[in-house]
Amino acid sequence: MSSPLYLFCYYFYSFAPWCPACKALKPIWQDFATWSDDLGISVGQVDVTNSPGLSGRFMVTALPTIYHVKDGKFRQYRGSRDKDEFMSFVEERRWREVEEVPAWKSPASFQMSVVSQFFKLSMVLRGVHSVLVEDYLLPTWGSYLVFALATILVGALLGLILVCIIDFVFPPKAPGPAPVVTSAGLKADDDEEDLVEDTKAKSSLCIPPPLLPASPTQSPFVPPFTTTPPK
Repeated sequence: MSSPLYLFCYYFYSFAPWCPACKALKPIWQDFATWSDDLGISVGQVDVTNSPGLSGRFMVTALPTIYHVKDGKFRQYRGSRDKDEFMSFVEERRWREVEEVPAWKSPASFQMSVVSQFFKLSMVLRGVHSVLVEDYLLPTWGSYLVFALATILVGALLGLILVCIIDFVFPPKAPGPAPVVTSAGLKADDDEEDLVEDTKAKSSLCIPPPLLPASPTQSPFVPPFTTTPPK
C-alpha cells in the first residue's frame, strides 16, 4: 500500500494507499498512462509514504496531488480527474493557462530542498519512535522523554559550537597595560588634595568686613553726629 504524487506529461501524481480518492484515481491514471507515447509525454506516480522528501519538496498537503512539469516549470493540475480531461489538457495545451508555481516555492529551489530534508528527518524520527515502543517495549511517554533529552543535549552542543565559532571569528580584545603609579605621582596627588581641602575650609569661614578708620575729630567709640545751627 502506498500513496503517490501523480505527474503527467512530464506529469505525476501523489497518492496514499489509505486515501479513497487515490484508490479511485489509480485505474484512470493507469489508463491515461497507456496514451503517453501517443501524446509524447511521460506519466508517473510517486508514493509519498515511501518518499517523504518529495512530499516536502512539492509541499503535498492533499491527496491525490497532480503536477504538470515542462522545461523546469511546475504547474499544479486542478481539473477534473478523468482520462479525457487529462488528454485534452495535454493536446489543447491548456496547461499554458495554469499559473506556474512561484519561484520561492518551486520544488527545484534550494529552500524546498531544505524542506524535503526536514520531511525525511521527521520520518526517521518516527521510525526511531516505533522501534523504541514496539521493539524495546518502551512506553510512549518514555519515548517522548528520550526525544526531549536528546533535543536538550543537541541544543546545548550546537550552542557550544556556535559560541566557539563566534569567539574564533570575533576574538575578545586583550586588556591594556595597567597604569604605573610612582611615589612622585602619589605626592603630587596628595598635595592637590590638600589644596582642595584648604580652599573648601576657607570658603566655609565667615570673615566680617574690615572696619573703616575713625575720623581724627571723632571719638573712636562715639559715632559722629551733626547739629543744626539755629536760624
